[in-house]
Amino acid sequence: MRGELVSNPVFPGIDDLLTLVRNLVRRPRLFERDPDLDVRGDLPLPLVCLVREPGADGFLARLDRALDAKLPKVPHVLVDVDRVGEHPDAVLPLLHELHVALRHQQLGRNPLRRFDHYELAHHLTGVRLPPRQVKREEPVETVLRAWSGGSPLSGPAAEVVDKAGERAQLLIALAKFAGRLVGLYWGRDRIPGLGRERRWFMGQPYMVPRHSQDFLGFAARLTRDRRDFENPEQVRKLLVHAFLEDLRIAYRRTRLRFLPRRRGLRRTAHVTALLDNVDGPGGWELLRLVNEVRNETGQLDPLLIITTSRGQPALLGEPPGPNKPNVAKLALTAWKGRLPRRRQLLAEDARYLFVTLPATVPPDDAGPDEQDRRAWETEAREQPRPEPRLARRGVAEVVAVCALLAALVVPTLAVRDHWRAGCAFFGAVSGGVATGLARIDGHDQCVGYSDSDRQVFGDNPRLRLAQEHVFAQNEVAERLHREVRDRPYVSLVYFAGLTANDSAPATEHSVAEELEGLVIRQREQNTTTSTAEPLLRVVVANGGAGMDAAAVVARDMIVPLTRSDPSILGVVGLDRSVAQTEEAIRELGRHGVPTLGTTLTKVGLDRLSPLYFQLVPDNGRQAALLGEYARRVRATAVTIYHPPVDGPNTYVTSLVEAVRDRLGGGGVAVSTTGWVGSPTELPALCADQRDRSGEVVFYAGRENDFGDFLRTVRRNCPDLARLPRIVADDATSRFVAHAPGRDQNEFNGVSVSYVGMGGLVVLAGRRCVEGGSGALAGGASALDAFCAGYRDLREDLGSLPAEDRPVMPWPGERVGGLYDTAGLFVDAVRRLRSADPAPPHPAAIAQEFREMTFLGATGVIDFRASRIANGRNLAVLTIDNVRDLEGDDGVPRCVLMVGALYREDQPRQDNGCPGAP
Repeated sequence: MRGELVSNPVFPGIDDLLTLVRNLVRRPRLFERDPDLDVRGDLPLPLVCLVREPGADGFLARLDRALDAKLPKVPHVLVDVDRVGEHPDAVLPLLHELHVALRHQQLGRNPLRRFDHYELAHHLTGVRLPPRQVKREEPVETVLRAWSGGSPLSGPAAEVVDKAGERAQLLIALAKFAGRLVGLYWGRDRIPGLGRERRWFMGQPYMVPRHSQDFLGFAARLTRDRRDFENPEQVRKLLVHAFLEDLRIAYRRTRLRFLPRRRGLRRTAHVTALLDNVDGPGGWELLRLVNEVRNETGQLDPLLIITTSRGQPALLGEPPGPNKPNVAKLALTAWKGRLPRRRQLLAEDARYLFVTLPATVPPDDAGPDEQDRRAWETEAREQPRPEPRLARRGVAEVVAVCALLAALVVPTLAVRDHWRAGCAFFGAVSGGVATGLARIDGHDQCVGYSDSDRQVFGDNPRLRLAQEHVFAQNEVAERLHREVRDRPYVSLVYFAGLTANDSAPATEHSVAEELEGLVIRQREQNTTTSTAEPLLRVVVANGGAGMDAAAVVARDMIVPLTRSDPSILGVVGLDRSVAQTEEAIRELGRHGVPTLGTTLTKVGLDRLSPLYFQLVPDNGRQAALLGEYARRVRATAVTIYHPPVDGPNTYVTSLVEAVRDRLGGGGVAVSTTGWVGSPTELPALCADQRDRSGEVVFYAGRENDFGDFLRTVRRNCPDLARLPRIVADDATSRFVAHAPGRDQNEFNGVSVSYVGMGGLVVLAGRRCVEGGSGALAGGASALDAFCAGYRDLREDLGSLPAEDRPVMPWPGERVGGLYDTAGLFVDAVRRLRSADPAPPHPAAIAQEFREMTFLGATGVIDFRASRIANGRNLAVLTIDNVRDLEGDDGVPRCVLMVGALYREDQPRQDNGCPGAP
């Protein structure tokens, strides 16, 4: 019974531990995608360190026997570190023991026989060079030729030289000497049979090979006599790197990066080194070197090291605590999550995965469950995956024929996928259009950029029409620029999520509003009435639904576009505050591209890029507005309703934190209530049957959830006068602007208050929609110009289906925001205008923003004090009946406004709103 326990150690969690080992031993398929690291093919392997508890013995020996049964598929060795002898001339005895053991493995048609890089390096470290006999003799060359078994010439060429005698040798020497005189050094350090090794040794990072004149000089530095002058740590890392490189070569699945290599494809299991008692001499040292070499080179290798020890290594300052065996799979997932950052920091513990190895329990112990008791039987049944059929012998010709056929099939499928996603394929090869497919929410979406109707993004009729209007103005601008070459010709990139989900139709309308604002400004600029006004071109860029592909589009498409097109002054829009948008801002800032967020409000975005500007106040300012509103209505309590704050939606996280911090110290009770899946999870506001009319409820979420929020919190409430005041954040303006979303019977008579970022344009109301001047008391001439252009635009939108036409009796605030954004860039170009017709540098535009003020339709824009326009106006707007916006009563009422209007002396009401006309 004792022997059986030793041969089959069983303890709670052994099934999970063996599953972990099995998954690591298994080599991923060539195109298999790992969901944790989001990469395909080979993966980085951890150093699995099993920390033995008292009584935990025999696990690696039993695992070794289990792997024996899976030969010849699984190359593996078991080494007891305590018993590793001293190898003569071995710098790293344990590494050399692994090399010797692996060379003797019987692996059928795939033996690990060649360790050329390691054996050459190991051989050189034990060589004592003889003294130089003649002036130009290189003793190390003789050593290298003897090791490679080569000679300067071999085969027929050697016979020719032998017959030619000394004259031929003299001619060869003269040819080499003449080549060196004219700078042709090719061939001077090349040893027959060592071409690949030479290139690798001179290209790898250790021992600074470029400090040597050539390969011969570097090889001499490795010999026993010269090693005393080298850094020992660098020598050891070179040996480890060479050993891992030989394994990489053996496992390489392609030649020249695209041709299949059948020998590598047949290797379906990693090389597994089982190191027992790694506390022994050189054990932890070898693991440290492997960790550092993997971190410093960034290269993958197929060596899986599994060790057992009495404790954790002392060389780690604060080693992470070992994981229990029953959470081994989760521990691996967590290790993968930490790895990208830890290896980038060259962390000393980046590659370690510590797992506890419990003591073996008796057969009658109740601790292990049935799966643990049968773990070794399960391990015996699980076999490595078979060789891929395409890697088997005799199929190469069939594969070649199939590849020729696939050469026609693949483009056809790509065209089909692009066509299904509404994505230009052939048109994308021309200038001005760059597209690609991004997998978002389970669907392929067309992302990229376009400046012409060769590519129109999205399906919504209003959104597509707005893009067509932009592209038509691009053609006008290009034509006028050809006619008057001295006229400034500048471009902006409008970047947003133009392919929205079906569940968020309001998003498409809000993006269309912003494009319509750009169209109005383009029509003002691209006219023949002036030969000095800048011509404006707009490139439309799509970051996908929710800006899910924003970082990729910015890095791979927009940045190259800005480098190749000097007319582009910056990127505007940026849609929404999410993690992908933030990464896009960073990427654009790193490449010197100014960005102007027109609706982003998360606090601290200006820290992402020194060239980032923000048209609207941030969430801190919005929180201050809500605090002032609560003070004015004498609210007794404020409740914040919000979706999850731990996801990628950084806008919500920032807003909830800002409101909670701002109101928390103001003497008002502040609480938060969240939902996980949908606002329908929330209770009605009248559920407790008490009068809450003195309270304020703040909705901090996205527009696509606001309708469900209103339905839920007001459901079955008989006395609406007892309900708290509901104020929604700035994102709700999208819900208000989308007629089908709010035209629901249950919203009849429902009053909605929300934060308006472009309140002055909204308050201009019906008079502005009709194109009248003086639509708002104190309004600037920019508002009059905007209203005239907006009237013409509304007429052009009359061809849209009824459900997509804008019907609000006021201009959309996003229309005014983008109108002013484009005007800000145009005004900066005017100020920087010189005799040179070339557009100004983007950095000059950004600097001009910090020195100018611009009076737009939405108020004054001033970045002199900060790149975040926190001094801009911000309002709480109220709609008495969100379902019925007909007539002047349908225009939102301003109940509170803070920030600058058009001028400092403009008349204002007690609540800060503009004075009555």
